[in-house]
Amino acid sequence: MSSPSFNIQEKAYLKFFLHAAKHPHASVTGVFLGRKRDGEEVWDVVDALPLCHRWTGLSPMMEVGLELAEIYADEMEMKIVGYYHASERAQDVALPAHGHQVLQALTTKFPLAFALVFNSSKLPTDAAAIDVVMLEAAKSQKPKSFNFADADVPGRVRKLVRQKGIEKLVLDFDDYLEGGLQNDWLRNDGAVEAAGITG
Repeated sequence: MSSPSFNIQEKAYLKFFLHAAKHPHASVTGVFLGRKRDGEEVWDVVDALPLCHRWTGLSPMMEVGLELAEIYADEMEMKIVGYYHASERAQDVALPAHGHQVLQALTTKFPLAFALVFNSSKLPTDAAAIDVVMLEAAKSQKPKSFNFADADVPGRVRKLVRQKGIEKLVLDFDDYLEGGLQNDWLRNDGAVEAAGITG
């Protein structure tokens, strides 16, 4: 069997990037949702669910957020395929210990689970502001590539933040806990619509 590929779609990268941009002085975490293409070894990473900017360690709040994310993924006929982390320290591009623990837990249900770490040193370039992390046990099945459905996505998302400031629209599970049911952290329609993404 050939090694699978991951294809990162615009909405997933958008919500990840906006979450990091909204809280530049805090660590943020979230998960990626995806589905496998019929008859192909390709996983489309179609969405991201922002989890935390306050309770970023392995707290009861994060565990509840992860459980709700899994329920939502099942309802959308997707899987949690990855995790993301952005540190409050711009130069810190390592996945923290609790991030490894979350990733380890995700691999019990999806062995190819990956983590993307926000890397702000890549912001001045056209490259995606990410580093990919996989657990040693998963490296034997390491995906042959992480691609974007559209190579212009990182630059377009960066431009949306700089010119429109839409990062303020993205909500995470912490916002939901603090503000109630009106805070739609699962869909984040306001941020997605402001970015002009449909579907």
